[in-house]
Amino acid sequence: MSTKETAEIMGHGFFGSCAPGALGSSRKRAFQCKMFSLGIFQWMPKSGGKGLKMGKAKVRVSGFSSNPEAVYTRAHKIISELNAGTYTGPKNVRVK
Repeated sequence: MSTKETAEIMGHGFFGSCAPGALGSSRKRAFQCKMFSLGIFQWMPKSGGKGLKMGKAKVRVSGFSSNPEAVYTRAHKIISELNAGTYTGPKNVRVK
């Protein structure tokens, strides 16, 4: 399978360094943050043609650290819409 085919299959993903439970975020740091955000990006092929890289954030979803499930749920819904090509919402989404 080529990198282009892999990128099309992968579609979109999200990343949040201060998100509760994120890799690289310490438990202490995650609790100090009252809010966190997830950047939703599209997987892009690397310029060398081998592998994938994260593209620019298309949508940013933010919410309270005390309710991370709502933020992750909304991010997954937006990713599904982006992959289907039907997302018409704002670039910044705040989950209450």
